[in-house]
Order: sequence, then C-alpha cells, then structure tokens
Amino acid sequence: MLVRISDFGDKSGVQLPAALRNPTTNRKSVVLALIRWLSPHRNAILRDAERRPICPSPFDINHVLWKYSVLPRSRESLHVDRHLSMFSGCTDAQKRAHAHSLRRARYDLVQVQSIDKFMNCTTIDNDPNTIMETLTIVYYLKRNNKISRFFLYKL
Repeated sequence: MLVRISDFGDKSGVQLPAALRNPTTNRKSVVLALIRWLSPHRNAILRDAERRPICPSPFDINHVLWKYSVLPRSRESLHVDRHLSMFSGCTDAQKRAHAHSLRRARYDLVQVQSIDKFMNCTTIDNDPNTIMETLTIVYYLKRNNKISRFFLYKL
C-alpha cells in the first residue's frame, strides 16, 4: 500500500528533507510504501543459499515459508476508535476485532525507490499469518545430448 504524507512546510514548521521528496520539486508531501515484515515460519527448518526458510515437502525446493513478524508487546499508540475506517469489516465490532488482531504487527514505512524485488506469495492452510512464497528456479533438461534450460514459472 502506498501512503501519501502531506502538510509539510509553512503551517507545520516541519521541513521535508530533499531525499524524501517525490518528485524532488515537491516540498509539501512524500509518498512511502507501507510494508509488513516477515519472519521464518517455525516449520521451515532448512535454509537456501540466500538464507530463506525453505518449505517442508512436498513444496520444498521452490517454495519459502514465512509468518508475519510480531512486536514483543502491543502497540499502545494505535488509537483504534479514531482510525476504525482503516480496518476491514462490515460492522464496528468486526473492525475492532481486526484492529485487535494487528496490535503486535510489525509495519514500516519505506521509500518506494528502496524496493528492488517483489515476492510472489499466498496465504496457506486457512491461516492468514502463514505465507508461502513461490521462487523461480532454473532447471536443466538433457535432451538429445544437449542441455536445455527452462524455468518453473511463478504460479
């Protein structure tokens, strides 16, 4: 999700650093990406060359298993009633329950330019906190004494 933070400048007294301006001529607002951090899932005990947590069989070699990272304690600064419209749900009670489920979620705001890779992932096992990432791995196939290269495309 992209977030625009505005009202920097004369009224607020806060100056937006040039490095954060997007575009660089913009002095009043900044666009950042809201990200949610991931940690290795407890069922993924093996790691690949990039230290990613490899799924157990049958998905192993081409899949990575993550869970959402959590903070050591609840975030007290989140004023749910003021920001209830941000949370999913049809009723206020459902929105509060969703907000409550995210009270220890680890989020960050990062510059969009700092993102260099995207992951192809899905939640699994009816658990919205378990995420399986699909990797693209090069496979080699020997045919007619020639080695051909092909890709297992992301699902």
